[in-house]
Amino acid sequence: MIVSKAWVFVSGGSRGIGAGVVKALVDANYSVAFTYVASDDAARALEDALGNEDNWCRGYKCDMGNQESVDQLAAELQAVHGAPYAIINNVGITRDALMLHMSAQHWGEVIRNNLDSAYYATRAFTTGMIERGDGCIVNMSSVTGIKGNPGQANYAATKAALIGMTRSLAVELGRFNIRVNSVAPGIIATEMTASLTDQQVRKIASQVPLRRLGRVDEIAATVTFLLSRGSCYTTGQTFVVDGGLSA
Repeated sequence: MIVSKAWVFVSGGSRGIGAGVVKALVDANYSVAFTYVASDDAARALEDALGNEDNWCRGYKCDMGNQESVDQLAAELQAVHGAPYAIINNVGITRDALMLHMSAQHWGEVIRNNLDSAYYATRAFTTGMIERGDGCIVNMSSVTGIKGNPGQANYAATKAALIGMTRSLAVELGRFNIRVNSVAPGIIATEMTASLTDQQVRKIASQVPLRRLGRVDEIAATVTFLLSRGSCYTTGQTFVVDGGLSA
């Protein structure tokens, strides 16, 4: 095994907040392995834009809701690079509907992708981090897991669960010098909001005390901080970055 410099694993890193996190981490001098499901072009573009002589950036097609796929990818990466310094459990989907109209399939898809994926990745990588005696885990929650949102019972359930998972893992892994925190973004301007009209954006922003949507780089900066020495005595916490929406 050839152990490389500090590297970070980011699930769901080809677009949106995930891509912003990948970029910020490479800028912070980490090498990054990120996963994606369907965005081959976006993944290759991110690799080309961010890879350099000092840090590698590579995308891997992987269904994070499938334990066998996650275990196989984790084994391949650790055989070459050793255990990651950090795991960013970012992958997530929505299947919105009021509970009375929500199908069991859409409930299960969100649980599998948003919550099970975090379990699979954490299980797959933490043994090596424990053996090394340091590391970080950041779980990407959401303000929806704190304040709720109609039509998103499945999504909110997974994001609230990640906060509970964060607290429990922080207690379990602290003695190995592994810190576990979560980030709860509010309404962030991504590809999903790009299709909204100006009027719709203004209406949404009017609900936020700071009167604007959040930026991807603001979430990425929080994640980068949680991997830095500046947060070395911080674990078990949820950092809400929502412009005051949940206040």
